[in-house]
Amino acid sequence: MERLIRVGTCGALQPELVIGDVVLAMSASTDSHINRLRFEGRDYAPTASFDLLLGAYEAATARGMGVHVGGILTSDTFYDDDPEGWRKWSAYGVLAIEMETAGLYTLAAKYGVDALSILTVSDQIVRGKRVSPERRERGFIQMAETALDLAESKEIQSGGTKGGAG
Repeated sequence: MERLIRVGTCGALQPELVIGDVVLAMSASTDSHINRLRFEGRDYAPTASFDLLLGAYEAATARGMGVHVGGILTSDTFYDDDPEGWRKWSAYGVLAIEMETAGLYTLAAKYGVDALSILTVSDQIVRGKRVSPERRERGFIQMAETALDLAESKEIQSGGTKGGAG
């Protein structure tokens, strides 16, 4: 089966996440209307491939990385006009915010492709902190190495356990 692995950054919506932590997006809520249009006004909950999620979790923990698994928010806006808008999502346990995962998981489900977003916390929104450009670069390398570990995994290449996006 084909695989799509997104490697990127995110803003943390939970206080326990620190800059440099890895977030594996199990599901993606969204403020976009992409799925409402596709599903004629109904909500669709796009999710990661379980095989990829488990493999990435194992690879990240084997590297000793701080890793968190859970729901994220995919937003259409980079800078929200409401500086407090993130609080509602945070109150419901959403780990982080980024801009691509909901669309990726939805299309992966439609086309029968496994997908996963591996994100590094570059901004701690709750605490108002941002990563330095140097640390952002190092974090990106860790994410890429985790994605490569995942891509090279024999168990996932041979099918592993069953699961899929969507």
